[in-house]
Amino acid sequence: MTDTQSAYIPLEKQEREMVQIEIYTEYLDEYSDLFISALKFELIENKSGWRQLRHPAYFDIMLFCPAKNQSGDSHSVLPVADEGERGIEIVIFVRELTGIRDKIIFRGFECSETRYPDWGSAEFFFKLKEGYLIRVKQPREFRS
Repeated sequence: MTDTQSAYIPLEKQEREMVQIEIYTEYLDEYSDLFISALKFELIENKSGWRQLRHPAYFDIMLFCPAKNQSGDSHSVLPVADEGERGIEIVIFVRELTGIRDKIIFRGFECSETRYPDWGSAEFFFKLKEGYLIRVKQPREFRS
């Protein structure tokens, strides 16, 4: 059993019906470490210019660095610093919020204070260096 009270199922490369979010960045290693250590993602593929990370809830985050990608399949360019937020927010739902914010701050990212909206969740926000907005949310169903 894992700390989420469910059976551990190894994460493999196999794709299935799922969501995959692709983020273009120069910070492959830094963001990989952040998502793995603070948000329970697992590295399932590491190639020159990109990393594929999978969350136990079966959604992937792909981190791409066009300048380092040797396969030549990049179809987008890096956003201008602090402009990645335009029209998108990535929300990662977690069972337990305790400690995650501190892990993210430890890695040099500024986080909002934890807020508790009227609908019963607990959540905080932070931005990646390109400006992508990440919200880490503990739904009311997981709050005690």
